[in-house]
Amino acid sequence: MKGEFDGRVALVTAAAGAGIGQAVARRLASEGAHVVVTDIHERRTHEVAESIANDYPDVQVVAHAMDASDRDRIDEVIA
Repeated sequence: MKGEFDGRVALVTAAAGAGIGQAVARRLASEGAHVVVTDIHERRTHEVAESIANDYPDVQVVAHAMDASDRDRIDEVIA
């Protein structure tokens, strides 16, 4: 069964906390989206991405430490 976002790529900011960012990243992955997990906290960003990847092995999940107010870093992550 395909999800609503099957094969699409979603970049989610503030996704390494226990709040809405992580919930959104997980929901998108559950619907088939490949997810780019971003947050300012590098270690937690990688931990959350790994956890989502383990829960949803059919989608690609990557982690990037990123401050959403840093335009140059945003450009790097998107590239």
